Amino acid sequence: MNLLEAIELQLPRGFTIRERLGTGATSWVYLAARDAGGAGGTEERLVVKVMRLGTVTDTTVARFFMEMQALRKLEHPRIVPLLHTGEAKGALFFTMPYIGGETLHARLRDRGPLSVVETLRAARDVADALEHAHARGIVHRDVKPANVLLAGRRAYLMDFGFANTSVLATETTPDGKRLIVGTPDYMSPEQLTGRRADDWRGDLFSLGCVMFEMLTGQTPFAGGSSHAVMMRRLTEPPLDLRALRPDTPGDVADMVRRNLAVQPADRFATAGALVVAIDSLLGRLGDD
Repeated sequence: MNLLEAIELQLPRGFTIRERLGTGATSWVYLAARDAGGAGGTEERLVVKVMRLGTVTDTTVARFFMEMQALRKLEHPRIVPLLHTGEAKGALFFTMPYIGGETLHARLRDRGPLSVVETLRAARDVADALEHAHARGIVHRDVKPANVLLAGRRAYLMDFGFANTSVLATETTPDGKRLIVGTPDYMSPEQLTGRRADDWRGDLFSLGCVMFEMLTGQTPFAGGSSHAVMMRRLTEPPLDLRALRPDTPGDVADMVRRNLAVQPADRFATAGALVVAIDSLLGRLGDD
């Protein structure tokens, strides 16, 4: 019996794994489905996230547990929930509802920047999800287009694999050095330096980077190697959003710029405050 067959034995009756949806550094993501039965019955679907065999270390196991722990605490319409957890042949796995759509990363890659209203609408959903997580002591730490799912007019925050369930927790290498967690293009200055690296306002900086990319098709510190991108974050202002996207309203550009502030105290105080500000902008811009 292989790994997928062993997992299928623990899925709800009738579910089989149909295809791989994606591959991460330490996990595989699969689609599982079963026929609902009856005339005109629709197929029921689940997403199964599995720890990749060969990547099982103390760190990857801890992060997988951390993601499951975070998802157990969260119940929000813009966060894909945890349904079931298990272990098969030494690999942890869990299931989530299947939501059709595409990642924001795929949307930007295939069709380019979003409209201003689409950007605000997606950012509002992500900020609302972050407010829920932050209120429960959970900092996502990896807000980026690949972790945002677009389905119709809604956006969903996914992948809490880097989430920290305590803003006081730290991660270090075996020799005691601070471990940088996140994705370089979207990491806040404090994540890069280890200064208040788990402050919830780091998620707001990352969301500011995502909003910039939704509007322009590129990240605000783009160019060169990952190291160059990270150094630019610490030493240079972001690219001029309105120079890249002239039709961006000044209030929207100011909102993005505020969340890209080097100092956390200069950003929005909370994700909830950002939601309120976006709602106001959407009301004025005529979100239909």
